[in-house]
Amino acid sequence: MGEYQHIIDTIDRAENLEDHYSNQKKPKELLFGYTFEKQAQELYNRNIYKKFQVQLSATSTMAYKEIQEGKVFEVWQRSNQVHTLQRVRKYIVLTNLVEGEEEFSCICAKFSKDGILCSHILKAMIEKEIIRIPDKYIIDRWRKNDMRLIKQRMDEKTVETSSLLRFNVLSRKSTEPNSKAAKQQEATKYLLGEMCRTEEHLNKMLAPPTSRQGHNEQTSHEQIQTNGTANRELNSSETVIEDPHTTTKRGRPTLPKRMKTQIEQVREKMIQQESKKKKKATSTMNSGKKQPSF
Repeated sequence: MGEYQHIIDTIDRAENLEDHYSNQKKPKELLFGYTFEKQAQELYNRNIYKKFQVQLSATSTMAYKEIQEGKVFEVWQRSNQVHTLQRVRKYIVLTNLVEGEEEFSCICAKFSKDGILCSHILKAMIEKEIIRIPDKYIIDRWRKNDMRLIKQRMDEKTVETSSLLRFNVLSRKSTEPNSKAAKQQEATKYLLGEMCRTEEHLNKMLAPPTSRQGHNEQTSHEQIQTNGTANRELNSSETVIEDPHTTTKRGRPTLPKRMKTQIEQVREKMIQQESKKKKKATSTMNSGKKQPSF
């Protein structure tokens, strides 16, 4: 046996070398092998790709329902899991699957907060067999360094950036003043007034050049009339009567009504439809019962 030991050792070393080189050449494993998963692996840096894999792996334990074909989905955690949630929450996902205009939004707003797609949107993408993640949902700072340089060169050719990303930046920026102003009624009125003035300036800025010139001439004419009226009032000896001071009402002030998002409107509509079905079923059962005869 001893004379063959060196042959056995040589074979073992050869097998170990073969395993070593095969492991080096072996590509990184994909969780499910989706095409957009491969795209994320190529574009995202290492840390962001790990977070993306966490969201993608969560889709395997989720159920979904297509409420409106290609537009509205309802996604929730399956109840037959070992680690179940105390309260199963259903998430509304709005989609636009038109080629070249793909858009995805979820009520959890994870993309607005963290910059990566949530598991609910990924679930809808899997079920509708979406091949690629739109470029506007891959943020530049999450890309690999070499892919970031390529993207910068492409951006030099196309000056305009995505309107959706600009919307997300503005939404995050406006969250803080909104939360501050909502604490007091006076602050809420002040911020609403500033928003109205800002909207007027935006309308002037975004108006066509011809209408903008006519609007500027009209504004300057109105300013001249206003200044003339103000000068006449100052020169006159009439007493200016101001509005009376109002006293603050007792008790908690009424909260200002806010504009509801499209997702909230869809969800309220679904709740109303479910309540109508329950009332109808209850009335049918009551009418079907016969009165006892004496």
